[in-house]
Amino acid sequence: MRSLMSVLFLLSAVPALVQAEEIKAKVKSVDADKNMITVSVGDADRTLEVAKDAKITHRVGKNEKKAKSEDLPGGLGALTAGTDVTLTTEKKDDKETVTQIKVEGLTPKKK
Repeated sequence: MRSLMSVLFLLSAVPALVQAEEIKAKVKSVDADKNMITVSVGDADRTLEVAKDAKITHRVGKNEKKAKSEDLPGGLGALTAGTDVTLTTEKKDDKETVTQIKVEGLTPKKK
């Protein structure tokens, strides 16, 4: 019992080092050379750093039921202004970095 209480105390005393957040936004601009993205969230614009190993995906198919998630050809540089996205960010040491970008909606399958 004593060791369980010690573990619980330690877990509560150590703050989370990594916090993840999902942000639904619209792409305003992209600077692929600097790994930066500016998005509109509501009435505010946010400029965020994109991790070099960030996963950037889109859904390909004719309907939502059969659509498959695939890497976006061209990666960050393929995103254009006006595209609806969901960003996953991680905050480490007071710095927020995008680790994943999902393009909203469906992309028709190329034949």
